[in-house]
Amino acid sequence: MNLSAERLELHYYFNDSSHSMDALIRNHCESQLLAIAFEVAKELSISIQLESEAYRKGGLKDIWKVIGNNSVQASLLISVIAIISSRIPMSDPELGDLKKQDLRLSVEERKLRIKKLKTELEYEDVSEETVIKVAEALETNLKIVTRKSNFYKQLNRYNKIDKIGFSALDCNAQPISDERTVLRTNFRNFIIHSHNLSPVIVEDALIEIVAPVLKEGSYRWKGMYDNESISFSMNDKDFNFDVLNEIISFKHGATIECVLLIHQKLDETGEVQITGYSVSTVIRKIDSGEELETLQGKKYKFNKKQTDAQSDLFG
Repeated sequence: MNLSAERLELHYYFNDSSHSMDALIRNHCESQLLAIAFEVAKELSISIQLESEAYRKGGLKDIWKVIGNNSVQASLLISVIAIISSRIPMSDPELGDLKKQDLRLSVEERKLRIKKLKTELEYEDVSEETVIKVAEALETNLKIVTRKSNFYKQLNRYNKIDKIGFSALDCNAQPISDERTVLRTNFRNFIIHSHNLSPVIVEDALIEIVAPVLKEGSYRWKGMYDNESISFSMNDKDFNFDVLNEIISFKHGATIECVLLIHQKLDETGEVQITGYSVSTVIRKIDSGEELETLQGKKYKFNKKQTDAQSDLFG
């Protein structure tokens, strides 16, 4: 890997002969790219400082000088940012799948890839293959995915731009490798169309019931889960029916074991926010030491046991 990069250049290509662009769009794009840079640095445990340099004409070019603890770190960071920011996703980003990938990579591969990179950094012998693998792992970081979406969403709204390019520059501001370009027709491939994530499913959640819903309507139950007060939708129709018809009653301190869905979405910075809770199946009710297992709970546990057995068989 060429380790002489000191600067990252973002090149806006226009469909006219001008060298200017809307200031708000440019500033917004810059803020998103900088956020990507600092998130990459955080993931790689690299301390950096970015200095903005005077832009150059030729469409319009923004340049940032990357200052790290050493030149190898700076060059590495520039390479990873350029790859992450320009590599076109194979399909439109789907946050449900990305969440699964993000968790899988963080557990199975991301740490190993970054560890390998850090080992190579110690000997200042970073391979191109390692850089690409690290970039692939970081591409599923939800903060980076969101910032890239924000970046390309702004560009997609600005009809003046035909394409953009990312280049690594040396100390004399000369390119050290081919520019990585993204055509306008591919901008939309980076854009997230929904910020909703697949819900987190807790199959054996214990909720202490504070306020059950004892009449029909779209009211929300209240309870204590994981030492926090929550309100939730009771979507177990059979359990709801039994409560409304007083077949099941509640005393102070009653608890339900249930399948709890924690609904989430990403905010504009890529942070995961909880948007609500719902219960799909009540497994059992625990009241003053007495336990009542529901029919739907028995069915759920039986189906889960069958599914797990099949998974073990084919695994």
